[in-house]
Amino acid sequence: MINIEGDEDKVEKFLQGQVTSDVDCVSSGIMQLSSICNQKGLVMAGFILVKEGSKFKVIIATELSNVFVEELLPFAKFFGVTFKKTDEHVKVSILKNNDSFLFIKNNYFGLSAQITATREHIEQPLLIEDWKVANAVLKNYYLSAEDIGKYRPLEIFYDQLRVSFDKGCYRGQEIVARMKYLGVDRRRFSAVISLESYEISSNIKLISSEVFYKGYKIFNCSIKRDSLEMIKNDPLVELVL
Repeated sequence: MINIEGDEDKVEKFLQGQVTSDVDCVSSGIMQLSSICNQKGLVMAGFILVKEGSKFKVIIATELSNVFVEELLPFAKFFGVTFKKTDEHVKVSILKNNDSFLFIKNNYFGLSAQITATREHIEQPLLIEDWKVANAVLKNYYLSAEDIGKYRPLEIFYDQLRVSFDKGCYRGQEIVARMKYLGVDRRRFSAVISLESYEISSNIKLISSEVFYKGYKIFNCSIKRDSLEMIKNDPLVELVL
């Protein structure tokens, strides 16, 4: 957890000019998937933006937290904004898709997160594999330290989940928009659910780690568009496009 501290209006203006999502759409109690890019439009960190009352917070992987602060610190000083890491906890849930506090969902289920001051006892805790599978199926890819500066939003589905193309400028915005509207996209970011015995072909570029789950293998990948039909017709595979 990172608190974004400073004057309310200046914090919001600062974030709106840096993150890829539309901060104006975040109201109190709402969580929004977001990210930051560098000047070349490469994703430097992905996170969840939260607003509690008038205060903004960021839920981010520990291994990306320093990168997040280092990337934004040079611009934050012009707005009087500071960053404070907290010892709060985050409780995540997989729920039916009619829950009002989901930050991402499909037709069957969604994901939610709740900030708590203390670590709570949970009667039926999720396994980490449950959480990884749910995110993979929803194509919500979480960057690791090895991914920093490696992908542009369109390569990892961030253009659909974490980028607003209607807001004003942010770092890398021109390149991201050019790729969206003028680029030739020869690959499709997908989720694959396959039998464990399935061997990944050369037409599939593995992006996430494989999760072995109840006899299946689930992962996120990039697939050549001219290979999609062939892979969709493979009896060992279910594609989530």
